[in-house]
Amino acid sequence: MRIAIAGGTGTVGRLVTDLVRRHGHEPVVISRSTGIDLLSGDGLDAVLAGVDAVIDVTSTASMSAAASIRFFETATRNLLAAEQRAGVRHHVVLSIIGIDSVEKGYGYYQGKRAQEHMVQTGPIPSSLLRATQFHEFARQMFERMKVGPFVLVPTMRSQPIEAAEVAARLVELAEGVPAGRVTDIAGPRVERMADLARRYGRAAGLPGRVVELSLPGGSGRQMRDGSLLAGTSAQLRGQDFTTWLRQQTGSDGEAKAQRPMGVAGIPLVRAPLPQPPEPSLTNARELIAGLQTAGMPITLTIDGDERRLPVNIDEAAFRALQEGVGLVLTRTRGVDAAATVRYLAQAVEIEVSHGPGRVTPHAQLSATLSRSRTEIRRLGGAVASGPTADGGFRVSATIPTPG
Repeated sequence: MRIAIAGGTGTVGRLVTDLVRRHGHEPVVISRSTGIDLLSGDGLDAVLAGVDAVIDVTSTASMSAAASIRFFETATRNLLAAEQRAGVRHHVVLSIIGIDSVEKGYGYYQGKRAQEHMVQTGPIPSSLLRATQFHEFARQMFERMKVGPFVLVPTMRSQPIEAAEVAARLVELAEGVPAGRVTDIAGPRVERMADLARRYGRAAGLPGRVVELSLPGGSGRQMRDGSLLAGTSAQLRGQDFTTWLRQQTGSDGEAKAQRPMGVAGIPLVRAPLPQPPEPSLTNARELIAGLQTAGMPITLTIDGDERRLPVNIDEAAFRALQEGVGLVLTRTRGVDAAATVRYLAQAVEIEVSHGPGRVTPHAQLSATLSRSRTEIRRLGGAVASGPTADGGFRVSATIPTPG
């Protein structure tokens, strides 16, 4: 096949170009650096001659709504018209998860919506893939958002994916038949963008202090509230940010904590407990691992078909786990505790317990999931607590999930 890549010199475009070549196809790079201008259309007819499919990963640095819409509409119009003249049979375009949710005000996403509309209503049979932000976005913060000694990063919950995974899916689509809007793809874990930027900066040795800013208006709120996370039907692919960062830099970028000490089996933590991860069950393992590193005697078991939950249920379940773990660990000293996440057919269940042992004087103040209870009940769920058969104690929460 002869496959053209519009935007073939960008972050994803370079990966797509290399992968097309490794799959035995002929890549054709469309960019201004190769003498082709999508905004004027110059050079498109010649370069698209004999092309079977086009993969469009074009982008613009502008955040202005007017400029973004103008760029994507002009570039897409010229590209589709040239494809039609050349007899191209398949147009594959990359877009972004959550752009339907973001209100008017975030200009780049308005441009992407305009691009999607033109492709879906255009003359060339198409496939449209939406993905979350890339792991590489953390590096771009240092390149694009550095102001003096500061790196300005919006307060944003994200579920980043490795750009190489996105490239692989785009090439896979181009090799097949036009499929319209295909299943979204995302990374395996929910993260906080400012945390990723800080870790990347530490791992890569980049200067600059990351400052997290909450953007105003509806678009800023939706960045914070999970509107840009993958839906329940999205396919989770690739490695998490930590694994990717180690491969890129040799470091995970985590701030090094002092080692915990213990006396008579009771852990004493020199440093503060680790900052909890973003509220998502995709981060349950990290939550417990951080506590274990700090010397807390707790284990985690995940039962059932682990799956992506709706954002509000996912967050409520994680907060129940987080509260339950804190509650159980403060009731005792040096007694083993266990946390369990059960994925049932139509519910998710959280249970945290500790075995028999001496309890603290404040144990009666920590007897139920008081902070999580209201939201869990609003979602149709229930909480419970009480002694176990062996003389220990347990708290639990059950939240119904869509069937």
